[in-house]
Amino acid sequence: MLDAEKEKVCWLWLQQALGAGSAKPDRIAERFGTASAFYEAGPTEWRLTGWFTPKEAIRLEQETPEKALAMLEYCRSVGQTVLTPCDAAYPEALRQIPAKPCALYIKGDLPDVDRQLAIAVVGTRHATRDGLEISFNFGYQLASSGAIIVSGGAKGIDTQVHKGAVQAGGKTICVLGCGIDYAYLMENASLREAIAQAGAVISEYPVNTPPSKGNFPIRNRLISGLCAGVLVVEAASKSGSLITAHTALEQNRDVFAVPCGLNNPVSQGVNNLIKCGAKAVTGVQDILEEYAARFPEVSARLGCASATPVPVHEPSLRPVPRQASPAVPAASASPLSEEARRVWECLPATPCTLGEIEEETGLPVARLLAALTELELHGQVSSYSGRRYGRA
Repeated sequence: MLDAEKEKVCWLWLQQALGAGSAKPDRIAERFGTASAFYEAGPTEWRLTGWFTPKEAIRLEQETPEKALAMLEYCRSVGQTVLTPCDAAYPEALRQIPAKPCALYIKGDLPDVDRQLAIAVVGTRHATRDGLEISFNFGYQLASSGAIIVSGGAKGIDTQVHKGAVQAGGKTICVLGCGIDYAYLMENASLREAIAQAGAVISEYPVNTPPSKGNFPIRNRLISGLCAGVLVVEAASKSGSLITAHTALEQNRDVFAVPCGLNNPVSQGVNNLIKCGAKAVTGVQDILEEYAARFPEVSARLGCASATPVPVHEPSLRPVPRQASPAVPAASASPLSEEARRVWECLPATPCTLGEIEEETGLPVARLLAALTELELHGQVSSYSGRRYGRA
């Protein structure tokens, strides 16, 4: 095995032995220089450091480089990339944070967050109608302005900001709290496919790791760590989004928040952030102006960003009646793109698979997913299990 490959495998071995979020690999790198040098030092030397719990000491011996190599080869066989701190492509932004990940599992092409502005947008899973609209608008407008959009792929705010970035044709990164191959939130499976086409779906958890409550706070440090700033849209007083905001401050990242009306059930978290010094924003310019000097391309596009502020007002909590889908939206009246109209017209009365729609429309998967996302946002299409779609 070549030295570079051996070092990569040893980082994967550390990740499997110590788990995601451990700060001990930082100490290992500082004292031993490389992961492979630590492995070669052997169990006696590991114990003499006094760093490891009995359980960790056992796992360091039970997990092996052979198992790590098998994981690496599996990922390569399914077209996934694995980055470790020994790789030149490993984001410098993550090298700078405490407890940097030993491994990043990547589906898609990870955008260059070191040279391009990256903004995280996070918020509650239980968003109001206005919160969903606001997050979609920020995702769309920031991506249209050239920013990379980072979020966690969860229901609510995360889903809408990813959809906005994809529909804008921008770059977005979804950071999961489970393995990439795990069947997580399957109603968003097609959205994750579109994200992988427009950027990357990433995780520091091995490919089939199930989600757990403990995974997501650990994951959140990567969302903030990849970015120059974090925007919070709707968060209750104990929202996980506040963990991301606090981690951002610890990592010397900027924190922004969209003000909420006092009667909004998910207002307390963001309003408290503003009271504690987060910048209140009502439009993309409020964010982009902070980075005009650091990212010259942002300065060039600042005037091109939508001048219309994202709506910030007290949401109506009355249920909104579902509107019936029109037969075929008139081209002159519909805001849909031509490809979205083409997909809609090809959909049969009963739900069909993504492959069947691809065959019927002749569209590449990336453009087909973007069109389906657009149709979902306009209430024309519903998604079903098994990556099936039908007219709403």
